[in-house]
Amino acid sequence: MSLVKKPIREWRDVDPERFQNEIAPLYRPAVIRQYLKDWPALQAQNESIDALAQYIGRFDSGNNVVTYRGAPDIGGRFFYQDEMEGFNFDRVQETFAQALESILAHRDNPEPPSIYTGAVNLQDNLPGFARENHCDLVGSTAVARIWVGNAATVSTHYDLLDNIVCVVSGRRRFTLFPPEQLTNLYVGPLDFTLSGQPVSMVNLQNPDFDRFPRFKEALAAAEVAELEPGDVLYLPKLWWHHVESLDPFNAIVNYWWDQTALGSDTAFTTLMHGLLTLRHLPMKEKQAWQAFFNHYLFRSEAEATAHIPERKRGILGNMTPELYRKIKGHVLAMINR
Repeated sequence: MSLVKKPIREWRDVDPERFQNEIAPLYRPAVIRQYLKDWPALQAQNESIDALAQYIGRFDSGNNVVTYRGAPDIGGRFFYQDEMEGFNFDRVQETFAQALESILAHRDNPEPPSIYTGAVNLQDNLPGFARENHCDLVGSTAVARIWVGNAATVSTHYDLLDNIVCVVSGRRRFTLFPPEQLTNLYVGPLDFTLSGQPVSMVNLQNPDFDRFPRFKEALAAAEVAELEPGDVLYLPKLWWHHVESLDPFNAIVNYWWDQTALGSDTAFTTLMHGLLTLRHLPMKEKQAWQAFFNHYLFRSEAEATAHIPERKRGILGNMTPELYRKIKGHVLAMINR
């Protein structure tokens, strides 16, 4: 049962143009019901789970993927061990077909081991699937990936890229927190993570408010959606999301891409460099640098540079691919000196 009652906004009659012009600029999550109803994978899923598995399996290239496996007693919650000495699951190299077979073998088991394989690049591992099942809402740089598992919980985390989630099989509950709730989520280490991104240390299904009192504020700001096969969820980058797969067999396809980047660099690089250069400074000095960041980065360009003739704004000018390359050259030179 979800602790969050506020629903994520739902949209109807969406096409790529409306998505780009109306939904994406809001920088808010959006649910689009039954957008995928014409996918062949959905038609197979509607016939039976076995039919879907056979449909997916015929694209399998035989490459190894990483499967996450946990004992039945973790209850599907992939997480740290006590005292964070390790993880409560193992990573196994096996073929996609072997992972799929293991998940299906436990469909009727009331206490199954927790199993999922995720972020499997479709082009490399299931060539042909993405051509037959494509979501036209995504950007040109997006890469299709498939996730298959049984009933499991992915702890609250964020992505550095924009995300479209396409539900192929099974129900999923997404609980989302705005980026500004970071302070109230009690996030774990940046460099010792379950699977790449840091996660909230709070168990959403059974929160310990004595240990994590500010989490009540996060819950007050949270939004939730339960998705069925055929539904789509748009997740803007940096929105925190907790994901529960609710059925014995679940499959999604997702697409990550960056709608605003001019190159391969991300703002996370700036954060990491800040840990190197700013975090250890005395508070008064950090506050001084905060004023610089607020002025040059977080005010509008017009507010920060209106008093400078446009042709003389240099690296403070409007961002273009040429200016991007120029600034990157300056940054690399400064770092490597």
